[in-house]
Amino acid sequence: MTDPSFLDRVRQPAHTGRNRCVPCTVLNAAIALLASAVVALVSVPLAAVTLLASVLSISLRGYLVPGTPRLTERYLPECVLARFDTHPIEERRPDDRTAEGDGRRDREAVDPERFLLRAGAIEPDERGDDLRLTEGFSRLIERQRPDHGDPTDRDAIARLLDVDPGAVAVLDREYPAVETDRRVRKWPSEAALVADALADGALCDLTGRWERVPLDQRLGILRSLRSFHPTCPRCSGEIVLSEGTVESCCRTHEVLALGCEACGPLLEFSPEQATPVSGRGVRP
Repeated sequence: MTDPSFLDRVRQPAHTGRNRCVPCTVLNAAIALLASAVVALVSVPLAAVTLLASVLSISLRGYLVPGTPRLTERYLPECVLARFDTHPIEERRPDDRTAEGDGRRDREAVDPERFLLRAGAIEPDERGDDLRLTEGFSRLIERQRPDHGDPTDRDAIARLLDVDPGAVAVLDREYPAVETDRRVRKWPSEAALVADALADGALCDLTGRWERVPLDQRLGILRSLRSFHPTCPRCSGEIVLSEGTVESCCRTHEVLALGCEACGPLLEFSPEQATPVSGRGVRP
C-alpha cells in the first residue's frame, strides 16, 4: 500500500486540483500516449508501465515534462488555450463539496448587495446611482488594523479562511498565496489581502450573520468590497484604474487593475468583466 506521506511529498497542489492548467494537462497526456505507443513497439507490458507512471505523474504533480507551459504556448492552437485556460486573476466559483454541503451552502447563501445594504456596510451615494461604504462600517474597518493589518500574519489569514493557523501554508510566490486543504488561494497584492482581512473583521463585528455565509461567497463579497475603498487600505495612497497584462501558466491576458502605485492592485479583472458606473469608472 502506498505511503500517504510519500504521496503528500510528491503531490504539487500548485499545479493540481483547482490550480491545474488544462492545456498543459492535455499536452502532457498526448506526450504520455505517444511515448507509450513507441515503447509498445518494443514491449507491450513495458508500455503499460510507462503509461501508468505517466498518468500518476500528471495526476500528482500536474505535469510530465518540465517546461510544459512553454511547449503548450508554442504548439497548442489558440482556440484550445482559450477554451480551457484558467484566467490568472482570482477565481469566483463555488467550492466543490458533498451534496449535503451544497444544500447547506444554498440555504446560507445571500444576495451580496442586499446583504451588505441591510447590514449597514454600504449605502447609496448622494446621487443615488452608485454605492459607497457607510461611515460606521468605515470606522469598523479602521478599528481592525491592529489585528488584521499585517499581510504576513498567519493567524489573520486563518481567520479569514475559517481554518486553523496550522492548516495555512504560506507559499513562496511574487504575490500573496497560501495553501489550505490542498487548495491554493491567492491575492493580487498584499494590499488586497489586507483589505480582505480588514473587511472580514469589520463584517464579523457588524453582523453575526456574516460567519454563516459560505466561505467562497464571503471571499467573493470581500473581493468586491475592495473596489469601495476610497484610498489604499495599506498605505492610504490614491486608488487609480490602470491597464496591464498578467501571465497565466501558458498565456498572457490583458487586464484592468484597481489599486495604488505603491502597493499594487486591489483588484485585477478582464475588460469584459467591467461595468461602467458613475464616479468610480468601473465595477468588476
